[in-house]
Amino acid sequence: MSYEGIEDYDEIFLSCVFSFTKLYEQVLDLPYVHFGGTGIYPDGGEDLPYEVEHSKPDYSLYQPYVDEQLAKGRRRSALADYLDYSIGFTTRGCFRKCSFCVNKKYDRVHPHSPVSEFLDESRPYIYLWDDNFLAFSDWKSVLHELQETGKPFQFRQGLDVRLMTNDKAKELSRCRYHGDFIFAFDHIQDRERIERKLKLWRTWTDKGTRLYVLSGFDSQDEKDIESVFERISILMKYDCIPYIMRYESYKTSRWRSLYVNIARWCNQPQFFKKKSFREFCETNQQYHKTPGTYCSAYKAMTDFEREFPEIAAKYFDLRFEEMSMMKRYGRRFFGAITPEERGCQEGYWTDYATGCMDNGAILTAYYEKKLDSVCGNELVEEGLIEGNAISSLFNEIKRARLDDIFAAVRSIEDKEIVSPQNVPQFSKLEIAYGIPGLLEKLEEPQAFDAMGIYLDKTSGKKPAANKKYGENHSKLAALLDIADIVPDGHVKKVSASPFGGLFCNLDDAEKKSMAARLAFRIPVVQHVLTAAFDTEVSISDYLKPFADSTRARRLPNICAILDLIRSECSDWDSELRYALENVGR
Repeated sequence: MSYEGIEDYDEIFLSCVFSFTKLYEQVLDLPYVHFGGTGIYPDGGEDLPYEVEHSKPDYSLYQPYVDEQLAKGRRRSALADYLDYSIGFTTRGCFRKCSFCVNKKYDRVHPHSPVSEFLDESRPYIYLWDDNFLAFSDWKSVLHELQETGKPFQFRQGLDVRLMTNDKAKELSRCRYHGDFIFAFDHIQDRERIERKLKLWRTWTDKGTRLYVLSGFDSQDEKDIESVFERISILMKYDCIPYIMRYESYKTSRWRSLYVNIARWCNQPQFFKKKSFREFCETNQQYHKTPGTYCSAYKAMTDFEREFPEIAAKYFDLRFEEMSMMKRYGRRFFGAITPEERGCQEGYWTDYATGCMDNGAILTAYYEKKLDSVCGNELVEEGLIEGNAISSLFNEIKRARLDDIFAAVRSIEDKEIVSPQNVPQFSKLEIAYGIPGLLEKLEEPQAFDAMGIYLDKTSGKKPAANKKYGENHSKLAALLDIADIVPDGHVKKVSASPFGGLFCNLDDAEKKSMAARLAFRIPVVQHVLTAAFDTEVSISDYLKPFADSTRARRLPNICAILDLIRSECSDWDSELRYALENVGR
């Protein structure tokens, strides 16, 4: 994906391209007119002569520039692209014909050169500038060739996530990749397809993923600003970092300063991951040195918010950690709930409280987490639903046959992604059962390290071990909806959930029975058992984002939860029994 008229490629990337352009000029003694597509020469030819195309690049041509920059005081790390990377194209061309792209004259992807032709064995990494690699029919062979070098590699111009398949996601996720995976999200009209592909991608990996977000191209008004923020919010959901690419037309916009500051926020992950856009602008204002005036970031934000308050209200307070589906703990939200999610919860809880849902719909809504006990409790406190709604739902779940719960889970079309955050890891199930009672005694939320000390009486443990012990069992309790994990600044704390208080009042046998029912909320349990209803499955196949060693540690935990469910099956739960028999390790 090669953008024309874009300001936001970093300096190193552009200088690398120009350096290779200069290299070709020296070898051919011909002016190379533009980069990003195949070179255009005065004689009208489009490809390098065969003998040049198949010669090794002379990376020493970089050295005078590197020496000059080092002499000026630049750090070596800033010049790593020139020193540490073999750089080339394995394929060229693209079929998309995007109007902003320098490759729009092409209509297909064709092979360009084997990796060996530009590989310098002395350099530890490989950069690839392929235009649309995933559109190449023999992409798998190229990946295997890259893997055989033993060197980490990265596609710097981005991969076309719209072309992602299960096979491509599997191969890429297992590559020895360097840095973030890079894709693109240029148009909001591609939302449905890109969300579907990102969900597929996230079933295979939780590795760093960044998407170029084109801005200022389709228009330069509030509609484009809204489109940019909507794409940012979607990427937040899938734990992806946006990289704002400003098309040159943004300079004509009355919101030019806003475009600049959205890019400043997103393109610096250390800010984007920790602050909402509003917090970013407010922090800039705090460091503003001229009393009685606004900094550019704060002024751009407030000017836009004054004119378009609805857009600002929807997007300016979104925070990466709270939006990410990969960082949620048994709920559809983490911390602040979005207005859309609040409206969804209120609608379902109102229907439930007024008797407008049958038993099947109630179970489906609960296991889809659209009847969330924490949200329900807020609605009770606000007087929007009856006070007994929470206990009524708890008892509905407690009385339900496991086969009915299983049927409800199978009916969920859009199941939550299995991620490292929502696959249980624990020492004993019973430890998680005791968390609600412990929290009731302590009467205030507890950080993971404190929970570890309370839950594990072993003395002499290192603080990190205490924190991990508390975190693991608290996460399991949250997945079972008997606890809630909430952000408190940069610390995560465990608090009692509405279901947790009711769970405390059960005897041991009832707790075990209820835990088996609540276990159907866990995404990996939903996926494994739903698939096992139709065919034999292996649990390992649903732990794709994990390394082999981590997968081996998590497998016994999942087996223990399935054994819990199996132990509570009655003679009438025939469909669930059949599915459990189809599950292998």
